[in-house]
Amino acid sequence: MQEKQKIPTTYFDESGNTGSNLLDPNQPVFSLASCMFSNEEAQQLLNLVDSKSPHEAHFKNLRRRKSGQDGIIRLMSSKLADVKNIKINIFLKEFMITTKIVDLLIEHMMHLMGEDLYLNGRNTALSNMLYYCFPSFCDTDLVQNMYKSFVVMIREQGQEHIDNFYTDVEKVKESSSNQKFKGDVELILSTKNCIHDALEGIDKFSLDSSIPALFSHCVQWGNAYPKGFHIIHDDSHSIEKERLLFAQFMDWTQDEIELGYDRRKYNLPLKGRSLKFASSEKYLQLQVSDIIASSFSYWASGVSRGESQDYLFLELNKLNLDRFIGHNKIWPTMDVTPEDLGTVHDGGLNAANYTPFFLHNSVANPDVANT
Repeated sequence: MQEKQKIPTTYFDESGNTGSNLLDPNQPVFSLASCMFSNEEAQQLLNLVDSKSPHEAHFKNLRRRKSGQDGIIRLMSSKLADVKNIKINIFLKEFMITTKIVDLLIEHMMHLMGEDLYLNGRNTALSNMLYYCFPSFCDTDLVQNMYKSFVVMIREQGQEHIDNFYTDVEKVKESSSNQKFKGDVELILSTKNCIHDALEGIDKFSLDSSIPALFSHCVQWGNAYPKGFHIIHDDSHSIEKERLLFAQFMDWTQDEIELGYDRRKYNLPLKGRSLKFASSEKYLQLQVSDIIASSFSYWASGVSRGESQDYLFLELNKLNLDRFIGHNKIWPTMDVTPEDLGTVHDGGLNAANYTPFFLHNSVANPDVANT
């Protein structure tokens, strides 16, 4: 109870942010790390790294040498690196594209038909099925072209880009070796009838991983500290652009409301009290967050490609890092039933329907909206 009365300061840094370029082969994973450490604790963790840099410790410099890699492992295996002090999100970017095709196009079409695709986690089940079936039944180059043209369509939203996307979907469908799966791909093609309506409500930066990741972290810290928390974020152009949106989500003048279904429920307003951006040279905690975020990206990238030789990956893989993540990830699984997904419907409010009402009535939190 005493812990819940605190209003701590949390420190955020991200790794692998390529904006809307979600198919960068060199950075397949995005991660956001946030931590809550005192200056003394942050210094203890950085002492474990034993960085030779005179100004600040950075993962990208440490990983170049075996001694630096060992320092990363010492920090990541420290008793201070605890789930109470650290929050993590990881996104496999290619899978995120699949989930966005489902959420932005198919869910919108189903909503117009009076269906709620979020009930029982059907959106997640469909995303998992499509992600694994595309390369199994269809030409992989054509699938990649479809993913690329989807990203361009969302970013540009012109008629030419719309036509290119649906042409690529048609090619993927025709390449399918499984007749039944062609019917599943047809579901995407059906969204062409309402694509202009769907795009009208889609922000051109909606494929930026950093936005939903920060939202998720705010939910997690808010659950731990209902009195609120302050955010110091490493300089981030993506978050800066959406600063006003987060200021609206952090409107403390509104009554609290629970949105969503099953394990995906969360409360608004978000419990952030202030948001400011800073250089990692100024805060030791941001240097710690950099190393943590990059370590998770490095490890998760190794998992995604089936790494079996790399020393740093193998050492990180021994640390049971998944305990920090839980469901806080956009990552494919073979699960398709509500029971396996943990999404058995137990009541609740459709978040997509009610969030616009909250934002419409919101008064931007001045400590978040202003620098």
